[in-house]
Amino acid sequence: AAAGRLQLATPEGPRSLRATRVLLATGARETPRSARLLGGDRPLGVINTGALQAYLYLQGLKPFERPLIVGTELVSLSAVMSCRRAGIRPVAMLERNARATARWPLSLFPRLCGVPMHFSSELLEIEGRGRVEAARVRLGDGRVERIACDGILLSGRFVPESSLVRLSHLELDPASGGPRIDQFGRCSDPAYFAAGNLLRPIETAGWSFREGRRIAGLLAADLRAELPSAAPGIAIDCSGPLKLCVPQRLLADPTPGLAHLQLRVSEAASGRLRILADGRPVWERALSCLPERRLLVPLAALRLPPDTRRLEVAFLTSGH
Repeated sequence: AAAGRLQLATPEGPRSLRATRVLLATGARETPRSARLLGGDRPLGVINTGALQAYLYLQGLKPFERPLIVGTELVSLSAVMSCRRAGIRPVAMLERNARATARWPLSLFPRLCGVPMHFSSELLEIEGRGRVEAARVRLGDGRVERIACDGILLSGRFVPESSLVRLSHLELDPASGGPRIDQFGRCSDPAYFAAGNLLRPIETAGWSFREGRRIAGLLAADLRAELPSAAPGIAIDCSGPLKLCVPQRLLADPTPGLAHLQLRVSEAASGRLRILADGRPVWERALSCLPERRLLVPLAALRLPPDTRRLEVAFLTSGH
C-alpha cells in the first residue's frame, strides 16, 4: 500500500517520517494586514483577533482602549465580548458587505453594547506614528470619514493554513484554498487525508469536530481496505456566484463518505441551485444565500449514474 512521507524540523535536526496514512488538519488563520493591502502608516496597535485573545487572556495586557473593529463574523462578535470584559470600548465596526456576516440575532450584539456598525464600508488608511491615532474610512454613502481610535482589530476573513499543501505534491484547490479531496477526505495522493478548516474557511468548532470524526473513521476504514480504490473521479465545476465546493471530486460509489457537497457564495444571491451530471439535471432547488453561510447539498439525493464524468453546480440568479 502507498505510504505518506513527512520531512520534519526538530530540535535534534531534520528527520524523515513515514506513515501508512497521514491526516492533515492544520486549520485556518485570519488574513493579516499585509494580505488585506491596507494603506497608511505602520503604527503599533494593528492586530487580529487571535493576538487580542493572547494579549488579554495569556499576558493580561490591553493592547488598546478604543479600537476600530473590521469585520462582522462570529469571531468579530467574540472580540466585542472580550473587549467588554477587559474594559475596552470599540469605537465602531466596519463591514464591507451590506449586512452583517454573523447570523441574526447575533448580529444585534454590537449595537446592544453601544458599538456603531457601518455597512458597505471600507478601511482606506491607518494614521499614527508611534501608535494608531485614527483611521480613514469610506462609508456606505460614499463619504470618507476620519475616525479617531487607538487600535485596529482585523477580524475574520479566514484562509486555510495550507502551507504544507502548497509546498508538497498534493493538488491545491484555488477556490477553497485547501487541498482537493474526494468524498472520503482523500487528497490527490490517497495516502494523505485532510479534515477541519484546512478544507475551507471557515466552519464552527462543532462542525469541524463532527467532520473530523467522520474523516477519521474513513481513514480507519481505508486502513482496513474498506474504501473504494482512489481514482480521478468525477470533476466538479461551479458557476455563478458560487465561491467554492468541498469535496472537489466524487467517486460514483455507494460506499458512505461525507454526506454533503459544501458550497459557499461570494455575494448575497437568490435564485435556483441546479446540478447537472454530464449536462443532465439531477437536482435543483430555490435558494437565498449570504456570504460565508453554509450551503449543503445531500450527495445521496444526486443518484449519479456510475459512468458520470463531470458534475456542474450552477447557481442561476433571479433574472437568468
